[in-house]
Amino acid sequence: MNQHSNNIINTTSSFNTVKLGLSLCVACALGLSSATVYSAEKSISQVSGAISQARQLETPATSDNNAETRVAQLHQQASLLTGSAQTSPKVTREQRMAVHQKAAATQASQQQRALAQQNQVIYYDFSFYDAQSRLFEDYDYDGFYQTFSVTFDADINSSGGDVQADVFAELYLSQNGGPWIHYYSTDVFTLNADSSFDDYEVLTTLANGYQTDHYDVLIDLYELGYADPVATISSDDVDALYALPLESSDRDAVYVEEVYIEEVHAGALSWLSFSLLGAFAWFRRSFMNKK
Repeated sequence: MNQHSNNIINTTSSFNTVKLGLSLCVACALGLSSATVYSAEKSISQVSGAISQARQLETPATSDNNAETRVAQLHQQASLLTGSAQTSPKVTREQRMAVHQKAAATQASQQQRALAQQNQVIYYDFSFYDAQSRLFEDYDYDGFYQTFSVTFDADINSSGGDVQADVFAELYLSQNGGPWIHYYSTDVFTLNADSSFDDYEVLTTLANGYQTDHYDVLIDLYELGYADPVATISSDDVDALYALPLESSDRDAVYVEEVYIEEVHAGALSWLSFSLLGAFAWFRRSFMNKK
């Protein structure tokens, strides 16, 4: 009897152990799934008066049928963040590059570079395959837009087959040939060799602080842990990043047609005129009846 009870206890204990193991596996799977979903979601950031929303595309940007919905969501974020955007200082490209050079000198970055070089024993470099832009939302119909998107496709060039690298990008605007001003930093994302399914899109609304003018776009690509850009594309390379007609939303007022209605108030002279007309009409009617 005791032996039978011990067998039941051992069986129950083994079942609980298996059940616990399965639970841990499910939890890990859910955790990984959540992380994957999070990485696919759009990240929203506000820098120097520009509200940006970004995502890595699994399909080409031209197949996106939800542009209007995303623009509406971005405008909502812009209206919420406009107050804080006014206090954000504008940073030049040189200042931003100095920040990356300082960060790359840390021990953590050096270890990260050593690990990357250990994992990737073959030589590779980076390039931009293409970049495109789209314009949205011109409320006052003056030809200058407060919302625009930039989509770029960066590649890894290597003779070693399928190579992956963790990268991020810095985006800048130049007003009519002026200095490059930083407006967005992407999250870290993974490039897969020369895949055409790792495009990155940044949708931006200029909330305030941007004059009505033409703006060029520049994109610096960084490999994670390194100080200097590994690839750059700008208006010098593709026309789609040249002379975008832009203005901030505080200069893009909604045009409302006003209708003016003039009210006529009858005074004493008007009432006298009506009385004379009425008397004339009565006199004429009486005269016609006598005939």
